[in-house]
Amino acid sequence: MQLPIREAYCPGHFGNSYEAMWPREMAAYLAEIRHWGFNRFGDWMTCTDVCNPYATDAYWNLPLEMYSRKKAAFRAAQELGMANDLILTPNHVFLDQLRPDLLATKAPKIFGQLLCPSKPEARTIMLENADRQFRDLAESGVRIDSFTAFAYDYGGCACADCAPWILTWARLVRDIHAVAQRYYPEIEPWLCAWWWTEEEHVLFNDWAAREAPGWAKAIIFHIPYGRTRFADLPVPEGCRRLAFIHIGYGDVPGNGDIYAKHGAVVASQRLSATLDEIAAMGAEGFQAYSEGQFDDVNKALVAGLSSGQFDDASAVLRAYSARYFGASPAQAERWASWLAVWGDRAAVDLPAATHEFEALSREATPGWRLEHLRSKLTLERLDREIGPEGEWDARRLALADAFWAEQERLQRDVYRLGPVRHIFAPKFSPPKWYESWRAVSGAAAAQAMPEEA
Repeated sequence: MQLPIREAYCPGHFGNSYEAMWPREMAAYLAEIRHWGFNRFGDWMTCTDVCNPYATDAYWNLPLEMYSRKKAAFRAAQELGMANDLILTPNHVFLDQLRPDLLATKAPKIFGQLLCPSKPEARTIMLENADRQFRDLAESGVRIDSFTAFAYDYGGCACADCAPWILTWARLVRDIHAVAQRYYPEIEPWLCAWWWTEEEHVLFNDWAAREAPGWAKAIIFHIPYGRTRFADLPVPEGCRRLAFIHIGYGDVPGNGDIYAKHGAVVASQRLSATLDEIAAMGAEGFQAYSEGQFDDVNKALVAGLSSGQFDDASAVLRAYSARYFGASPAQAERWASWLAVWGDRAAVDLPAATHEFEALSREATPGWRLEHLRSKLTLERLDREIGPEGEWDARRLALADAFWAEQERLQRDVYRLGPVRHIFAPKFSPPKWYESWRAVSGAAAAQAMPEEA
């Protein structure tokens, strides 16, 4: 198998690895994912939680530093021969632009720092933001080959003037494309169908045929949790079909093994099946959605298989073990088997997995890749010992404290993160015992993620 478009979408936000890494560290990490077969890099010049860094009368140090690091990452990717893709959330704006009279109307899947694009002044803000961002990238020596626009997460407006939202958004994105062409004449508009309904696909395709034939260059189809294929829907004429592959969880969804809550994630079965399915559906490639270093094994799997370097997942895992753990061929076979079983954490024979890890790790090259596997074992053991139910006696409370201490060690000592937000906070995707523990500990209430987030 060889898919021509293999993008690592690595948004630096919420305190994740890509936000925390310094420029040389990020460049070295990009070289590693390039080694496994990625040929495109994507990031989002986020405005979440920050004010406009381009305001002439303000000096917001956080967004300036964030944008500086993102531009350095884009330059590092292009120096490695990778194409660059800028992710856009068109009506999501900076904190200091959220005027009450311009706000979007919210709905269950419409959230964030949103303005209503049907209000002329708000639309002007959006287009000016796009112009300033593309100009900054161009002046900073960053080559942008495409942008990928999202209608939701973050995006949307549920007011009557914006209905149907998908068409209001499409027209806004087309205007932003014209802005981008001032600085990047050959830039391609790509559109991510994350959370689109089937009706919205129909509406968009009809609009594209009528008002913008040949304009959209790629539709990136959302693959729901636990699935290995996207909805087989038509795309506008001349438009590529790509897949949006979530690599931040294991083979099995809904068990808490997501976004580094239990350390490394491994999805050898799911990702192998996904690549086979999307290739059979005529997809030319994918965007692999990554939220940090914790999905490092999955990056190797999805890029190694789709680039044609490896025939199967086991071969990728053996090569991974040799590269990062210094494993001999015999040890690499054992490492590959050990890693693969973690696709479903509930099915792991924990005593056997612990014994094998202890044997293999004694001769392994030290580093964060080894340590987040060690942490995974520790967190799994503690979670099982705590159990989903029971009285919170002194022993069980001590186990819960040890669990949080290990999560803290994982985030600070292994991933080297600072303040984390949103999906990385403990209240998101917490253990099954979290709510009863919270009742006796006074911790924050669990917070559900939006469906498919």
